[in-house]
Amino acid sequence: MLEWLPQYNTSWLRLDVVAGITVAASVIPEGLAYASLANMPPETGLYAGLMAVIAYLFLGTSRQVIVGPTSALAILLASGVGTVASGNTASYGSLVIVTTILVGVFAVIAWAFRVGFLVHFISGSVLTGFSAGAALYIMSTQISKLFGIESSTSGGFFGETFFGRIWFAGTHLAETNPETLAVGVAGIVLLLLGERYAPRAPTALVVVVLSIVLMSVTNLQARGVDVVGSIPSGLPSLTVPSIPSIATLGALVPVAASLFLLSYVEGIGAVETFARRHDYRTDANQELLADGVANLAAGFGGGFVVGGSMSRSALNDAVGGKTQLTNAVVALVLVVVLLLLTGVFANLPETILAAIVIVAVTSLFDASTLRQLYHVSKSEFAIAMSALLGVLTVGMLWGVFIGVVLSLLVTISRVSSPTTHELGQIAGTDHFVALDLYPAATTITDVFVYRVEAELFYANADTVRTDLLERLAKRDSDVELVVFDLTSSSTVDFGAAQMLEELQQKLGSRGIDLRFAEAEPEVVQLFETMGFAANIDGVKPEESVDDVIDRWSAEQSSE
Repeated sequence: MLEWLPQYNTSWLRLDVVAGITVAASVIPEGLAYASLANMPPETGLYAGLMAVIAYLFLGTSRQVIVGPTSALAILLASGVGTVASGNTASYGSLVIVTTILVGVFAVIAWAFRVGFLVHFISGSVLTGFSAGAALYIMSTQISKLFGIESSTSGGFFGETFFGRIWFAGTHLAETNPETLAVGVAGIVLLLLGERYAPRAPTALVVVVLSIVLMSVTNLQARGVDVVGSIPSGLPSLTVPSIPSIATLGALVPVAASLFLLSYVEGIGAVETFARRHDYRTDANQELLADGVANLAAGFGGGFVVGGSMSRSALNDAVGGKTQLTNAVVALVLVVVLLLLTGVFANLPETILAAIVIVAVTSLFDASTLRQLYHVSKSEFAIAMSALLGVLTVGMLWGVFIGVVLSLLVTISRVSSPTTHELGQIAGTDHFVALDLYPAATTITDVFVYRVEAELFYANADTVRTDLLERLAKRDSDVELVVFDLTSSSTVDFGAAQMLEELQQKLGSRGIDLRFAEAEPEVVQLFETMGFAANIDGVKPEESVDDVIDRWSAEQSSE
């Protein structure tokens, strides 16, 4: 806030106020819906939303992002903490608060160690698959509420998974409450029409109000349409949960870790999207602090886990929100609602909350990107589908872990087996290019030029050495000089440098010189510190391939 508030343009005030009121109209029904999704009392969704926007107002770097409860976080929280609670409803709420505080602690620790860059190791294909799986998983949790079927914790053979819920609903369709289904389907239709024809309007709030009016003037509640019931009024107060046992706390750690990862990934994705759209800079590490404090505030304020919401952020952007001041307006509206208007929502049908969740998560299923992955890269599509099926078969918690592991495996695979090229010279120039990409380039009879399209470090050192020797073996036996072009290898670690030293000795025993071109000053310094530079007759910073060959040729002539 100390950075953006002094530079605030007063002409933006009207836009920020309008955007804040509009966003708050979305936060209220979604907060109630996501509280239900998290198996928490409805007011906790409003508490979480209020505390989150206040924290982000002071600490966030994005001008458009709105932080609060999200569908994916709510369902992951419910499934993870629900497993730890083992059906003990008395302790569930306390464990949710402990987990939320742990998420905040993890984020603050990550901020302190400046590890915001790690999120970029999770590939887009994994996030696409996870999001699609999360959308289907979340929809499955709302089927019973939508149809008015008494929910069950058993999915038969499939257990408490997406397939288990679908199986349970399919085998209990005869128990459907027609009035509940009619209200829910009507809500879905109105929400979809609003998204299509009035994307900037607070359609969800309109649907909520209409459904409350409907329940107030009819006897639908007596006919089996369940309502939210009484919601306590008043602002959130400091909530200090009882500390669970060491064993329980240990069981909550992986749940909190996965929630932290998902919360930050959701948030930073929205942050980067709107920063690129409006051409301003954000700070990934500062976002860790904002995320951490928002979750700490939500936890101690009696709410649950929060993160950056793409849908609410997009709404904020669409209606013209200019700065973080929008969060202050959202907070003021939520304060008014909590103090004066909670009684209005007592007659809100549960099936309408289910309808809001179902429509809200449809945006998570990006079918066009999945189709594009299928046509562009079968391997990336397979990774996306693995993450999707992981969520559907073993749940949101393990789905997150599958996504993380797949991301790391893909990253490790790529960096340990980098793309390599033999280079050739473009006739009449001093430029060297990849022969497999530019067949017109020619090689020099006694010179072999080689480049790795990656940093050189211990994990890919052996692969690079083997590849270079294999390529060299395919050339004529009269090669006397190997030039290692370091253009794409701006860093070389000690393990890779040791490999290069061993390679120089192996080539030297065959009468072949090894030289380096386009080396960064830091790489040259490493070679000199190791004594390696002296063995290869010196390395000059950023010396071109052509210059290296010329210098070597001059040395050969002088001998």
